[in-house]
Amino acid sequence: MATSERVRKSRLRRKRAMLISARNKMSVTFGLFVFALIVLSIRILFINYDQGEAYSKIVLNHQSYTSTTLPYKRGQILDSNGTVLAYSEKVYNLILDPKVLLSYENCKDSTLNALVQCFGLEREYLENLLATESTSQYEKLLKELTEDDIAEFMSLKQNEDTAKTIKGVWFEESYIRKYPYGQLACDVLGFASTANGGELGLERQYNDELSGIDGALYSYVNEDVESQSVQKNAVDGYNIVTTLDYKIQSAVESNILKVMSESPATAAGVVVMNPNNGEVLAMASYPFFDLNNPRDLSGVYTEEELKNMDNKAQLDAMYALWSNYCVSAIFEPGSTFKPFVVAAGLEEGVIKDGDKFTCLGNMKIANYTINCHMRKGHGVLDVSGGLEQSCNPCMMQIGALIGTEKFPKYQSLFGFGGKTGIDLPGEEIGIVYSNNMTNLDLACISFGQNVNVTMIQMCAAYASLMNGGNYYQPHMVKRIEKASGEVVSTNSGTLVKQTITEETSALINKYLRAVVEEGTGGEVKITGYDIGGKTGTAQKIPREDKKWVMSFIGGVPMDNPQYLVFSVVDEPYGTTGTNNYSSDAKKIFKGLMNDLLPYMGIYKDTQEEESTKTDIPVDTGVELPNMDNAGSAENETQNATEGETASETTSESTSQTQ
Repeated sequence: MATSERVRKSRLRRKRAMLISARNKMSVTFGLFVFALIVLSIRILFINYDQGEAYSKIVLNHQSYTSTTLPYKRGQILDSNGTVLAYSEKVYNLILDPKVLLSYENCKDSTLNALVQCFGLEREYLENLLATESTSQYEKLLKELTEDDIAEFMSLKQNEDTAKTIKGVWFEESYIRKYPYGQLACDVLGFASTANGGELGLERQYNDELSGIDGALYSYVNEDVESQSVQKNAVDGYNIVTTLDYKIQSAVESNILKVMSESPATAAGVVVMNPNNGEVLAMASYPFFDLNNPRDLSGVYTEEELKNMDNKAQLDAMYALWSNYCVSAIFEPGSTFKPFVVAAGLEEGVIKDGDKFTCLGNMKIANYTINCHMRKGHGVLDVSGGLEQSCNPCMMQIGALIGTEKFPKYQSLFGFGGKTGIDLPGEEIGIVYSNNMTNLDLACISFGQNVNVTMIQMCAAYASLMNGGNYYQPHMVKRIEKASGEVVSTNSGTLVKQTITEETSALINKYLRAVVEEGTGGEVKITGYDIGGKTGTAQKIPREDKKWVMSFIGGVPMDNPQYLVFSVVDEPYGTTGTNNYSSDAKKIFKGLMNDLLPYMGIYKDTQEEESTKTDIPVDTGVELPNMDNAGSAENETQNATEGETASETTSESTSQTQ
């Protein structure tokens, strides 16, 4: 019993000793922990006192919320075969953040040295910028740098040794518009800027489709002082696939430049169209300009001329240069209008193939004598001969048979006096008689004077003459695609209306072929090719200035026309009186045919030799007398974009040109 009690007491003593030892150890540990906290607090106090401001700036700078714009890429513009005509190239703007740079110690010198070394910036300029804009977080130093331009600096930023000492510099991404072929199709493509988007041509017409949606990168520091970012990707613009053919467009511009170098003119235009669906395969408006530098006038004006221009004059000159002659200029078509008169007569049944008319060299209408370019007269001509010889009295007689009540209907039916709806900005509607047409008015219109048209109106209307009577809306874009190639929309041609019957169309094609084979269009004949067309030379208002517009419109092959070409030369220099004005327009047409017929897939159908006849009539201009108050004072004309009542000067002259 005594032994058992001794054992129990011994155990109690050991437990008490263990508890005392454990309590002592805990006291020592707690003391050490408290001591460590005291030491740490003292250290923090010293750091805060000595460098607290610098560390606070760094923390605050890195905790600030930032948002960076991620720009979209503007869609490409391509020709019908996939040749890129306009694209956007990524560039970089060099941005300095003085606030962040100055928040780091010992980084200023190395950062500025890198900027001087890699970009050639002046050290003094950078120092002044930091001094004056120390709180700024966005200072653009350079813009539109390429990847090659920034490569050296990026290598420093990615190097482990140098990256630590380069702070407060970043690159802002952007895009600039590029046109790889310079002036090619300048008036059609137009141009775009980062600030304003599309400013001209297709760039403006399809600005919404070409434009995308900017993305954004949001950066912030969360509650755990961890850097977080959220990115919303940019949505790129759609690609526009045009109806243009690069090779045809190039050939058009080459032939225009060739003729203009030999015989300069104020303006010139050429349109090549598929008459069976309204696709415009080429469209050129001279003079040209460089799409990569559209505000440069040095290619059009001399240094002396530019020096004498004030800002307004230069701005006016730029707008004139940017105007697309093919859709925005109106002019009297002259004899190219005559096939519409013949077609109207055939449709109304007032004439038929083979009908005869007599030309005595002039006609008297409402006390005015209107001359033919053949002053001695053509004698007796049938309908085809009237077009072949471009006889004014013949056309005036056909116009009189149609009458002043019915002829305005055909002006409207062929689209004159209204927009074609082509997908280009700035389209004019021309000038036509809307009511109260007199016999004198009709006589003048019958040979293409006192009516004003646009080139695209003429092309759309002529296409219907050639293709069986189908009037298609002319268009420049055949489809719109996403960057991935997925098709968004297509345009294979919009049939608007029927203008004439197939029978009338077949006769018109026969007559147009005869114009080239036997008539005033003989200069454009090419051995073995089935070409048809019509010449035109019109005297401009005011008549006393003796200025002219000359043209040729035609198609190939005439048994089933696949291509329509219209060439116009406006105010050729140094040509007055009765010279063969339409020659330059025919030179452009024939040069283009020679270049492109094999490419277009049109091949010779005969081996006959080109005509060597020397008596083929030429299309000459006849000076028009100034005949005041010749037309009805009540006639109204409509002018293009404004849609307002225009001046009646077109009814003041009644003689003819071809």
